[in-house]
Amino acid sequence: MPIITWNDGHSINVKEIDIQHQKILEMVNSLHTSVEVGLDKKELLALLVKLVEFTHKHFSDEEKLMKKHDYPKLKKHHKEHKTLLKHLDKLVSAVSKGKHPTFRSDYD
Repeated sequence: MPIITWNDGHSINVKEIDIQHQKILEMVNSLHTSVEVGLDKKELLALLVKLVEFTHKHFSDEEKLMKKHDYPKLKKHHKEHKTLLKHLDKLVSAVSKGKHPTFRSDYD
């Protein structure tokens, strides 16, 4: 069962970015399902790495558009992106070490 479902309230009305957001939600839901069914850690790690790689690309694309259109909250948004990427990197590291994935902010 998905942990988050796309709806029109999530749309920012920029087709390219909305499509990427939908893809991220699909990947998060797939990862969540994989954890629930106890997917092999190696396969789980591969899904997680794909999510991280796509998220890096998405954030880069999104920030380029924000800069191009002089988005007033670009710095704040960039900081939020960095925080999420740091969290994802910790998650990859934890799963690589055989730990169970979680949305907690610490993995010690």
